[in-house]
Amino acid sequence: MHLHTKKQRQYFKEVIRLHYEKGYGEDRISRILPIGHSTVSRWIAIFAAEKGKKTVQMHKTNPQKQPSTSTTQVKDIQSLQAEVSRLQAQLKHERLRADAYEEMIQVAESKFNIAIRKKAGVKR
Repeated sequence: MHLHTKKQRQYFKEVIRLHYEKGYGEDRISRILPIGHSTVSRWIAIFAAEKGKKTVQMHKTNPQKQPSTSTTQVKDIQSLQAEVSRLQAQLKHERLRADAYEEMIQVAESKFNIAIRKKAGVKR
């Protein structure tokens, strides 16, 4: 790759450092440095092709630095999971009711030959 100015070479080195050492993505790098997204993307691809490196997709987190979950957090998670399960069961029941009402209306309309549903538009 041929970079013309000293500034371009400096930015190229910084782009590569931010991408491979910090794990920053192209969008984040283009917001940090005064370089366009496509230029950052092209430089990373060129460097990867020259060095045989794979590009980093996301910032990697160190599992040792992650905080341990406390008992209150575990209880909160369990209560939220229970609430989600309850709401899913309630939703399933309500969908079944809606289907039953829909079927009841269809049977009544076909059996008695009358329109039960409102027609589109406003009567004047």
